[in-house]
Amino acid sequence: MQYRDLNGYPCELSFEKNNFSYESRHVLVICRYNGKWVLTRHNERGLEFPGGKVETGESLQAAAKREVYEETGACVNSLEWFAEYMVYSTKPFCKTVFVGAVEKVNKIPLLETQGIILVEELEPGGEFSFLMKDAGMRTIIEKVKQLEKWDD
Repeated sequence: MQYRDLNGYPCELSFEKNNFSYESRHVLVICRYNGKWVLTRHNERGLEFPGGKVETGESLQAAAKREVYEETGACVNSLEWFAEYMVYSTKPFCKTVFVGAVEKVNKIPLLETQGIILVEELEPGGEFSFLMKDAGMRTIIEKVKQLEKWDD
């Protein structure tokens, strides 16, 4: 699927592994806890799924779990690869999307975000980050909702 993000950059979404020539060095994690979607409030962008950059020597899965924990205090289990998307910005990058379930939430001091936000419905509007509002993210969200195993 091809689309433009809300910054105007061309993007491409794939639900097949290794579909892009760029190595993925970014992660996004869609997970649930007690039947609610796990989001975080980024200090500048607003509500969004947790995620970030992969550190040197770190696997995508390890980065996904670390980013969720650092941004929300949530401990993820049952992490599974779900999709990848390319953003063809001035510095193109590939991001891997994982889905998972949260087993527990710890209270930790947070620096990059305002912590965990649990929501029942994903209706990206006013207080949501621009990252949650483009056609690619809407497609990802709809496909995740179709996975009965993530609907706890």
